[in-house]
Amino acid sequence: MPCIEVGTIGGGTFLSPQASMLDLLGVRGAHETAPGANARQLARIVAAAVLAGELSLCSALAAGHLVRAHMQHNRSQAGTRSVTPALEGLGAGGRAADRVGALTAGGGIR
Repeated sequence: MPCIEVGTIGGGTFLSPQASMLDLLGVRGAHETAPGANARQLARIVAAAVLAGELSLCSALAAGHLVRAHMQHNRSQAGTRSVTPALEGLGAGGRAADRVGALTAGGGIR
């Protein structure tokens, strides 16, 4: 990540949760001898976390775990759509496309 804007001084870094996390990572405030070193280290930490998340996602996709998890957690009904309240009265289970198709086939809409 060649350009990522992070900061270890100013802004909200004085707030307790942000300050605690910067302390935990060891990058709070300005570096004593090398200006900007803490911000560069924080950028490396953020980039590493993003890369780890991307690698995890890629491995889950490759192994089929992501699809399996989606199918297991209430996404198991392929092709099923939830009924939008505004479309409930349109018939065909609330599927507007079916209702429009039936109207155009019957000459109801031109």
